[in-house]
Amino acid sequence: MKILVVDDSEAFRKVMIELLVKVGFHEVVEARDYDEAIKVFSAERPNICFVDMILPGKSGVELTKAMKEIDPQATIIAMSSIINKKMIRESIELGAKDFLLKPTNEIALNSVLTMWSD
Repeated sequence: MKILVVDDSEAFRKVMIELLVKVGFHEVVEARDYDEAIKVFSAERPNICFVDMILPGKSGVELTKAMKEIDPQATIIAMSSIINKKMIRESIELGAKDFLLKPTNEIALNSVLTMWSD
């Protein structure tokens, strides 16, 4: 199973990748912004995408919409360190399956992965 982590923080991407590997997911790709995420998503076709809602340039909400246009079956998990109900609602309405509060931990991440992985 391939996972995409989209976050503008290199430190957070590194932590997420370490957590994903720790819980058994070794095929992880990453992107730092909307443009890079679209390229990686289109080329790699990950099974699950963790998308930060606050990105430089276009937002994670816009990225969620674009990913679902490319692949309506994409499994997208919205992430943010800020609880913004409007942003969370928009991302869910556009097709995100779940929301993960940052920073996350192994238990929360594993719970989301168990629910949405095949």
